Amino acid sequence: MNWLHTIDEELQRLRPGENPGRTRTIARRAAGMALQQLYGSTSGDLLAAVKQCADDPAIPDEVRSAAQRLSARLDTGFRSPSADPVGDAMLIISFVKQRTGGT
Repeated sequence: MNWLHTIDEELQRLRPGENPGRTRTIARRAAGMALQQLYGSTSGDLLAAVKQCADDPAIPDEVRSAAQRLSARLDTGFRSPSADPVGDAMLIISFVKQRTGGT
């Protein structure tokens, strides 16, 4: 199965007004799937790919910042540093598509 199709299937699990934690999880998974393509990883640890991107100086700042927000822990009030986890994931996915030729 094509990795872009797999990401699309993951993003289709999003529902309007859904629990923010579930939305964040889906966004992190989708970003991780894309980043595994970029890094050539076959491990099942999608968050590891997001963290790798967050620490990768070769990645543009905007994309790296999105990965940092997605990979960050929730604060003590259970709030995410990412106000828009789906937007952050889409930024990462678009970057990977551009970098890999979307294949």
